[in-house]
Amino acid sequence: MQCLGETYEAEAVGLDIFIMLDTSGSMYDLLPEPDPDGVPVAKWDAVRGSLESFVQAPETSGIGVGLQYFPQNVEGVPFSCNTNDECGPGGPCSNSICVVSGVLNTEGDGIPPYEFIRIAGDTARFCASDDDCPGDGETCQTMIGECVYPPERIEENPEGAFINVSPSPDTPLISPLCGAQPGDCSGLPDSECEEVGVCSLQLIKCSASIGCPAGAGECTPFPYSCVNQTTCDVSRYASPALPISSVAEYSADIVASLREQLPRGQTPTGPALTGALEHSRVWAEQNPNRQVVTVLATDGFPTSCEPLDITDIAEVAANANAGARPVRTFVIGVFSTTDLGRDGEQRLDRIARAGGTDRAILINTAGDVAQDFLDALNTIRNTAVRCEFRLDDVASLNFDLVNMQMTDAAGGATQLVNVGDVAACGAGEHGWYYLRDSSGTPYQINVCPTTCGAFTQEGVRADLQIGCATRIR
Repeated sequence: MQCLGETYEAEAVGLDIFIMLDTSGSMYDLLPEPDPDGVPVAKWDAVRGSLESFVQAPETSGIGVGLQYFPQNVEGVPFSCNTNDECGPGGPCSNSICVVSGVLNTEGDGIPPYEFIRIAGDTARFCASDDDCPGDGETCQTMIGECVYPPERIEENPEGAFINVSPSPDTPLISPLCGAQPGDCSGLPDSECEEVGVCSLQLIKCSASIGCPAGAGECTPFPYSCVNQTTCDVSRYASPALPISSVAEYSADIVASLREQLPRGQTPTGPALTGALEHSRVWAEQNPNRQVVTVLATDGFPTSCEPLDITDIAEVAANANAGARPVRTFVIGVFSTTDLGRDGEQRLDRIARAGGTDRAILINTAGDVAQDFLDALNTIRNTAVRCEFRLDDVASLNFDLVNMQMTDAAGGATQLVNVGDVAACGAGEHGWYYLRDSSGTPYQINVCPTTCGAFTQEGVRADLQIGCATRIR
């Protein structure tokens, strides 16, 4: 039976977006393709540029945006270090590692074997004292660099070279290390101890005498960091670097904040998302006339802090998407095919689905990351503004005589069902529910998470029918 009451297009509630942005060390990884001028581009540069374009776009001027970054550091612990003492409770410094003495037999009459210092085992183990290095012959030392052949020291490498003392090409590269002791490189004739750095535009080793190749930038100090620098304190992530503010007025502040960031550290996804959703929930309660969504933008899976399991992190998103003021979680993942792995897409989808947004938005680093990330933000903006609707002239409404229908671009209408509250939203039903103030009076209509996706299609709108008997399942 057709409703004969008044019908008009519903007006969407104003939108605020709180972005939890990954600034871990892997964001410095270079993309496969350089920019049009041939300059290498890091993931961070592409993502940062997209966010700057997003907040400066005219289409975004009517919304609010807030920012926080992860990881955050333990209070008082620096991001970079040179000694364990500098790290305090965040130690040790990553240049303090377990090492052993190595010997490489050389061929030829009268040539003594090479003697050197190398990492103990196949991977570096950080240490604060010898007690952390219990293996045979292991000691804890602060290594400032490597033994290298400076330019013109040997005929085979007139431009200088880093040394590989691995006994065979079939085994992993082994670098001879050196610390503060002047004799650390004496067992490698013609070599010298030099501090090792990294080229500013490509992840290539360099030193005082062995510079960066053309196009790789300048040699900069290696970014040693405090091993236990990452905080798992949710309150640090719930406190924004920039609170949610009008993009039209504060876009310059957002751009300035982005340009101050230097990617480094680990990926504490659990507390980062928990803090972001906590901040968004409080904001939603304080601003009942606005809707707020959270965006988790990351290039990796959790590496530190509980919870580490994706199922547990998805539960955090699910809890935030329930209750009187649900907050949805959008997920943007920036991954290479290799880093994503066989089940990476499903793992990210699990978080997004639990957060009420169906699936994650994946960006492949082999493509145009800057444009794809900007497209993802625009998709989120356009999706979010279509699923929460204002109730005007509340005092004169009979809330039992309000209904909603979804009208597509061709004019076809689908009746939506008032399910009562968000907890009653089903997996496949077209539903909506009232948000109510402390007195129980409705002030807003929300579409159920599973229904929301339909409103993102071009030309789809929500129509409110006033004076029609509402149907509560």
